[in-house]
Amino acid sequence: MGALKTLVVVMGVAILTGASVLVTLIVERGRRLAAGPPVEQAVAPVPSEVRAHRLALPAGARVVESRLDGGRILLRAALAGGGEALFVFDAASGRLVARYALTAEGGP
Repeated sequence: MGALKTLVVVMGVAILTGASVLVTLIVERGRRLAAGPPVEQAVAPVPSEVRAHRLALPAGARVVESRLDGGRILLRAALAGGGEALFVFDAASGRLVARYALTAEGGP
């Protein structure tokens, strides 16, 4: 009977320990989520041998999303007059390769 009591006490302590670890992990994750995304580190200065290019977008356009794939830069932009467009640039020269207007199916 003494062994059974010891086993019950040990199992009770193990359950309480496991529950407290779970609660601690949940609270810590909640704090991290509430704090928001981590602050990005400062960008290092561009070396002098790197060439800078200007990517020309229509006046009033605002970049919504950007992607880099190999030698191409893809920009999704919200246009000043409404709507969106995709712009594909050559990364080496900054030259506009293609422009795609984004329209809803059945739209203009």
